Amino acid sequence: MLGVLLALTLPATAQEISVTFNGRPLATTAPPVEQSGRVLVAMRDIFEAMNADLGWNGATRTVTATHGSTHIVLTIGSTTASVDGRTVRLDVPAQIMDNYTYVPLRFVAEATGAKVQWVAATRTVAVTTGSGGGVPPLASTHPAVRPPIVTSPRPNDRVGPAVEVVGRTTPGSAIRIVTFVYTRANGVLVGQVPGILHDVGANGEFSHRIALPANRVLAPPDLYYDIHCWTVLGGEQSRATIVRVYRK
Repeated sequence: MLGVLLALTLPATAQEISVTFNGRPLATTAPPVEQSGRVLVAMRDIFEAMNADLGWNGATRTVTATHGSTHIVLTIGSTTASVDGRTVRLDVPAQIMDNYTYVPLRFVAEATGAKVQWVAATRTVAVTTGSGGGVPPLASTHPAVRPPIVTSPRPNDRVGPAVEVVGRTTPGSAIRIVTFVYTRANGVLVGQVPGILHDVGANGEFSHRIALPANRVLAPPDLYYDIHCWTVLGGEQSRATIVRVYRK
């Protein structure tokens, strides 16, 4: 039976670990397991809660999962996985224990746009959909990878309802862009623009047009947009370059 390994650094202890999903206890077919400071939970439980489509290739011992436009591939025993064709490092490999497949939690949850929190008092992993930073980093952040330079828009520009994100970064790398929508009154996250990831040209320049959504309740003047841009290179990625803009 397929299952999932949920990765989160935790103190070593024998106390039982629980998982909540959107504030409710997650019914699990196998108990969470802690390994090398990581929490492992049965995979089908979490992916089915997220309404993801699962696949299993017994010949290659490969798990595939599709959640919206995100496609994830994990191979049993491998410390790398794939998100939309890009390689991601795993702290603990996907593995089979007691006939269940386990994979890293933070990776799986954040790959589908969820937020993961550790509640130390109750030793609970709390997963909340739609409240995370979008897709997780497609690679670990590395200081040797230079962040992109965004030349347009400029910080605090008034744009919209669409904006052209223009800049330059390391030739031969890829650019990843995710935009988050916040309320101006209190900075609450109310939405995000689906992320994009595409290769950068030989000259290192990139340009991508993004539609900035409106909110059903709040008018454009009541919102601001943080555009996050990462350079992805050789299995690593830079820290984010963030440009805040406002709707006209």
